[in-house]
Amino acid sequence: MTYHPEQPERISATIKELRDFVINSKDKGNLLELVDVAEAKSAALDGTPYDNYSYDSFLHEPFSDAELEHARKILLKTHKGDLVTRIEESCKSAKERRIREGKDALGHMGHLDPDTFLTTETYAVCLRATAAWIKAVDVASKNRRPVMALTRPPGHHATSDSSNGFCIFNFAAATAVHVLDQDADYRVSILDWDVHYGQGVADIIQHFPNARYVSIHQTPAFPYMGESFRVSGANQNILTIPIQPETSWTCGYKDAFYKALDFISKDGEWSPDVVIVCAGYDALDSDDLASCSLQANDYGEMSKLLQQHLERTMVPNKRQPALILGLEGGYQLSNYAGGGNLQQAIVKTLEALI
Repeated sequence: MTYHPEQPERISATIKELRDFVINSKDKGNLLELVDVAEAKSAALDGTPYDNYSYDSFLHEPFSDAELEHARKILLKTHKGDLVTRIEESCKSAKERRIREGKDALGHMGHLDPDTFLTTETYAVCLRATAAWIKAVDVASKNRRPVMALTRPPGHHATSDSSNGFCIFNFAAATAVHVLDQDADYRVSILDWDVHYGQGVADIIQHFPNARYVSIHQTPAFPYMGESFRVSGANQNILTIPIQPETSWTCGYKDAFYKALDFISKDGEWSPDVVIVCAGYDALDSDDLASCSLQANDYGEMSKLLQQHLERTMVPNKRQPALILGLEGGYQLSNYAGGGNLQQAIVKTLEALI
């Protein structure tokens, strides 16, 4: 398979950056808790097991069978038709065939569209990603501390019945479905700062009157939708905020961000119990998949403003909304990228929230 920007190094590079932050940041590093949900305890990027370090920020909490089965049930409620079961069965049969043929179990299966590929592990990876987002919202709801699910591939383009744009299943929408499944009276807001419009989230969330979705995204750009500033959807609960190429924080983006904040939590109109951030980082000036001009530090500012806005608009005698972030896009990994890369932007995001 040829190079694809949606690559495993997106996670490994970010883990290394976060690990270094935990080790080196004297004032905030010990406030960041890193949880490994892999089946077997992972090793640090230099090959040293986490438990050889002198700090305990790396926890190992693998998913139980019950958690994975719950994630599957939520995916089946989120997506229509046989989308989930078809990918599940395709991956399983392809993996079994490769094993029978004496090949490695992991193998490329082909493309669903020019941008979106499958491997024999795609279903398993996406199921665990769904479980990670769900676990994140459960932990955030319990502890009232922000939580980030560091997963791949992204999910916000996946519609109710179609995988596309690197995305197989829609993790943000599935997380909202999970929350509303627990309590139909809850309100959920989804803020999408990925540079591309998450038409999949809009497609699904529009049918939930107790949920809202707002997206700030470059136009023109994939998926070539959401190209006007407007509220839409079956329940008038979708806000699209298009921005032009070359938009920077001080030249357009900050204004757009304030409009988005006003939609997800507004005095006397909408008070969410849970806020989900589709945290894409491809609006970075250094990212080759779009043409916006944000810097890594801007994501720290956005996170701080988000948290302050939620505190300011909180209904008296009501708990502050649970806040979770989940990784969507963001593909610049070079340490020489002007204005910052994916992993640096994520650290700035989390640093602002702790």
